[in-house]
Amino acid sequence: MHVHRTGDAAEFLDASLPLRSADPVRTNVLGSVATGVTEGIGYDDANFFVVEDDDGEVVGAALWTAPYKLLLSPMPDDAAVAVADAAVARSAETGLHPGGIVGPGGTAELAAARFGRTFRTARDERILVLHDYLRPRPVAGSARQPDESDLALLRAWRAAFAEDTGSELTHDETLMMASLRRTWLWEVDGVPVSMAGHAPIVDTPAARVGRIGPVYTPADLRGYGYGTAATAAVVDALLPRVDVVMLFTDAANVTSNQVYEALGFVHAADVVEIAFEAP
Repeated sequence: MHVHRTGDAAEFLDASLPLRSADPVRTNVLGSVATGVTEGIGYDDANFFVVEDDDGEVVGAALWTAPYKLLLSPMPDDAAVAVADAAVARSAETGLHPGGIVGPGGTAELAAARFGRTFRTARDERILVLHDYLRPRPVAGSARQPDESDLALLRAWRAAFAEDTGSELTHDETLMMASLRRTWLWEVDGVPVSMAGHAPIVDTPAARVGRIGPVYTPADLRGYGYGTAATAAVVDALLPRVDVVMLFTDAANVTSNQVYEALGFVHAADVVEIAFEAP
């Protein structure tokens, strides 16, 4: 196996395109994060990995945008070992360390073992894909897109979402400004009560994919259908523009899974999130 590491997101998008086109759903986050970097979103250290077999075929891809987790595509076991070793080497060079690994079950654990650190399964996630769109029942309020006056609210809600879910969300200023055109607020009597957004749309020859998230409703406003309505607003906006609408959900969160299934999302794949224990 041969691992090529680059800090150039556009180079990575080009080199990984055959792999991502073959599996546009399970590689979507790789594409959307790299696309975000090409749009100016910054990280402490951006690393993109492409793994080729001895015949020169791309068999795996990964990225590590420090300080976040190492993200893996589906790949053979020996490719996972190779890319993990490349990430370990980069960590030694920079003094930066990933907080964990996200990828297919088995692949993520195999890669994690190469870091020589204690790790645990932090969360099992499901990838859901929209099949037959089922519009939700009407609820009070309406959707609108935010503007710069809403940035403080969006930052607060993104932080609350990350705390609730244990997720890692960057608050890079470029990302926050870009998120304005990819977010919808659900309002009741002019007051925002929920939000939903989507990542940068990822184009491959096989499919144009839009990934919903984050979706957040403050705890005291849950149970009224606002989150479902906000999500539906994003679906309505994406459907004319993409071939596939997808999202990630916590496999253990029965409520959110039921909400998405009621909209017509179906289970497509599983992902595991591995967390390294503090040294």
